[in-house]
Amino acid sequence: MPDDIREVLCRKWALEVLRFLFKEGTQNYSQIEAEFETSSDVVVKRLQELASAGLLSRQERGPKDVRYTITADGRELIALVDQISQLLEE
Repeated sequence: MPDDIREVLCRKWALEVLRFLFKEGTQNYSQIEAEFETSSDVVVKRLQELASAGLLSRQERGPKDVRYTITADGRELIALVDQISQLLEE
């Protein structure tokens, strides 16, 4: 796993945001922000970092309509994290 991805995933809320998009599919910023009890600055930063790491894609549909979707790499990463979690629970 590249260092930049590892660094992003260690930050608070990163995995939670990624997992939310994995489960819920494409969401706009407001939908994502409403899901997490943290500042909007933190949500914006995590979305930017996850997109820069190639784990999310960002689509601008209009000036105030930005959508985020988990990428194939993001899906693969969540699947690996889930497998590791299951192994640790055994």
